[in-house]
Amino acid sequence: MLQRLRTLMGAAPDPAPALAAARDAALLAALGEPARIDRDGDRRHRVDVHVYARDFAADRASGRDEGCVLVTSGMSDRLMAMPEGYDGDESAARELLWYVRAPHPAFIERLRWLAKLPFAEGSWLGYGHTVPLPEPPLAGSPFSTFLLLPPVVAADRHLFDNLHLHGQGVEPLAVHLVSDAEYDLVRSDEGLDVFLDLLDVHRYPLVFDPARPSYL
Repeated sequence: MLQRLRTLMGAAPDPAPALAAARDAALLAALGEPARIDRDGDRRHRVDVHVYARDFAADRASGRDEGCVLVTSGMSDRLMAMPEGYDGDESAARELLWYVRAPHPAFIERLRWLAKLPFAEGSWLGYGHTVPLPEPPLAGSPFSTFLLLPPVVAADRHLFDNLHLHGQGVEPLAVHLVSDAEYDLVRSDEGLDVFLDLLDVHRYPLVFDPARPSYL
């Protein structure tokens, strides 16, 4: 009925249902059937979290490196509020990925929280942004700040290449967790580039490892 009223009144149709269907189709084509989907009960802005099993050593001659890819689906139903006068090339429509060993409920909860944060605060998330968490996702973990970067896996960077909302392409960001000292470095002048070099030096693991040492 609501859709019919909008049509009669000349209002543009809500793009969210069509975008959601296209997102699901893109994820299915790229990642296959999800192991599970954690459905969001928030009707105002539903952000589901899809869980995909992955062997991160699939391109190696031998050995296995099993884990999961968590992918949000619903963040891009809305455009983030970009800064006034912003003239960069980052999209206001995003979805988030996180490479983990297992779909711990706390990981899913924090990822969904992060996906909704820009809309609660009237802000935006982009390359190199850091977001301190109210508390670490795992008790006793030294990593309590999200760092957002483009996905390292090339195919994951192109998950939503053909999806758009109001002219904005849907682009993925991969989340990483950093320590307080690493967070301080990233926030400093030229700190992100220095930190990315540190990741290479220490052979930073693709899959989140809560037991890794802080690099600072």
